[in-house]
Amino acid sequence: MTDLRNIIRKLLINEEFVVGGYRYTFLSVESDDEGIFYNFVINVTQPQKGQSYAVTVFSEHIHDILVNFWKYIGTSFSYSETTLVDGEEPAKSGVYVSPEKETEVLFAIRDKIRRLTFNTDIGKLSFNIYWKPFHPQFAIADDVYIDFRFFIELSNFELNDNPVKPNLDMADEISAVILELMHDSDFFRNACDEVIYMVMGDEIDITHTDNLYFQVMYYASKLDGFHVEPKWHHMNLESGMFT
Repeated sequence: MTDLRNIIRKLLINEEFVVGGYRYTFLSVESDDEGIFYNFVINVTQPQKGQSYAVTVFSEHIHDILVNFWKYIGTSFSYSETTLVDGEEPAKSGVYVSPEKETEVLFAIRDKIRRLTFNTDIGKLSFNIYWKPFHPQFAIADDVYIDFRFFIELSNFELNDNPVKPNLDMADEISAVILELMHDSDFFRNACDEVIYMVMGDEIDITHTDNLYFQVMYYASKLDGFHVEPKWHHMNLESGMFT
C-alpha cells in the first residue's frame, strides 16, 4: 500500500480540480497503518468569495473527482474529507446562505405567497400569510435536504368570503390544523419550491447532485397578532374555531 500512498500524494496533493465552477485543492492526506483508508484536507475556492454554499454539494464533487482518479489508477479506496471553504471552516449547519440571498428569498416568497385559500370541513377558508426568517439559523442541511426555515404569521381570515375572527382560546389548535392544510397542499409546496430553486439555484446548484433537495420549513408564530404554539389536538377545523 506504500505505492498507493505515493501515487495519491504525487497525483492529488497540491493539485487543483475544477467542478461546477468550484476549484478543489487537495492540501494533505493521512492514511491508516494498512493504507486502505485515507483522510483528505481539501480547500474549496468558490466562484465568488462569500457566496452561498452547501457542504453536501462539495462532497459530491469531491467524490466525482476521486471516481475519475480511481479509474485512472485502476483501484479504489475508502476515504473521508475535511473541507475548507476559501480557507476557512465551513458552516456547522452544513449550508451557508449569504445575507443578500436570504433577503432575496424572503422578498420573493413574500411576493409569491401572500394569501392562501383552502376548502375545509367548515367551508372555504382564506387568510394572509406573512413570512419572517427563522433565526438564529435560517438554513440547515443534512445529506438529503437543505431546509430554509421561516416563522409565519396568519391574519385577515375569511370563511366563505365573509370576514371572521379566530377563537383565540383555540388559537394553538387552529394554527396546527392550518399547518396541516398547508403541508398537504401540492400547490403550496410547489410554490415554495419554485421560489427557493429560482433564487438559490445560481449559487447552490443541486441539479447535478444525487438525492439532494431544497425544502421550505415553516412554523406558525402568530394568529391575528396573537402568539401561538401549535397543538395537534384536532384533525380538522370546527365551527367553533371562528366567529
